Amino acid sequence: MQKRNHNSGSAIIRDVILGGQDGIVNVLGIVLAVATATNSKYIILISGLAATFAESISMAAVGYTSAKAGKEFYVKKGFKHSMFEEFAHPVRDSVIIGVAAIIGSLIPVVPFIFFSIGDAMWLTLVFATAALFSIGYFKAKQMGINPWKSGTELAVVGMTAAIAGYIIGALLGALPLA
Repeated sequence: MQKRNHNSGSAIIRDVILGGQDGIVNVLGIVLAVATATNSKYIILISGLAATFAESISMAAVGYTSAKAGKEFYVKKGFKHSMFEEFAHPVRDSVIIGVAAIIGSLIPVVPFIFFSIGDAMWLTLVFATAALFSIGYFKAKQMGINPWKSGTELAVVGMTAAIAGYIIGALLGALPLA
């Protein structure tokens, strides 16, 4: 039986947070911008789902290449201490990041499937804020730091993306492009 290094657990937590947070924040900004600009559920869903899968594949690729680069660095330098474990599994890291990004990205998209655009915009804000707060809270509990502060910080990051998406959508929607 292989001895489990505690750093492996921290790498998994890091990857879940990285993929999930990035998925939520990026797709939240996109769906709010498109919803505000177009008021078309069809276009919102197409752009949200396209962003979900492009984002998730991109994040998985970044997870793989960055973990591989870290692993190669430690091998080349001859390091064999526990920090090496953080980069020891590039494929695992990419899968975790990619799956977390898909799950995170779907949080802002799903309300647009089941609700009117106006209701979905509010619900996606509520769900995304709650999810980001929960991710920050969970992270802090694992690290022994203030979970309320960490949860609030992540929620504020998400709401910044939401506000930016809304403003961009309102500005672009007002342009006479059609």
